[in-house]
Order: sequence, then C-alpha cells, then structure tokens
Amino acid sequence: MEVHLDEGTSSWGIKVERVEITDVRLPQSMQRSMVAEVEASREARVKVIAAEGEQKASRQLKEAADVILSILH
Repeated sequence: MEVHLDEGTSSWGIKVERVEITDVRLPQSMQRSMVAEVEASREARVKVIAAEGEQKASRQLKEAADVILSILH
C-alpha cells in the first residue's frame, strides 16, 4: 500500500514513508460469519469436555463395579 501511494505522489515531490490503518469496518455478513465460526468452535470444545467427563465417569463406574465383583467372588 505504501509503495502504491508513494508511486502516485512522487511526481509531486512527496515521499510516503509510512501508512497507518486506524479503523477497519467489516461488512455485516462477514461479521456474522466470524461470530458463527467462533460459536461453532466454542460448541465443539463444550462437546469434547462433556465427552471427556462422561468417559471419566464411565471409568469410575467400571472400577466400582470391578471392586464390587471382587468382593462378591
């Protein structure tokens, strides 16, 4: 961007040394897409955490069942 501006102004004796972007406005559709992507990622993490919790609970139930079976036999 700086190069293009410098090319356009060099004939006037102006040298562009720095370009700074201070504000960016995204279209509403892009904002919605970004929000949807973040929400989908968050929901996926929630599902993974829930599945890990269920797996841990299942292991603990199996261990308890094994203990009970060992006592009964």
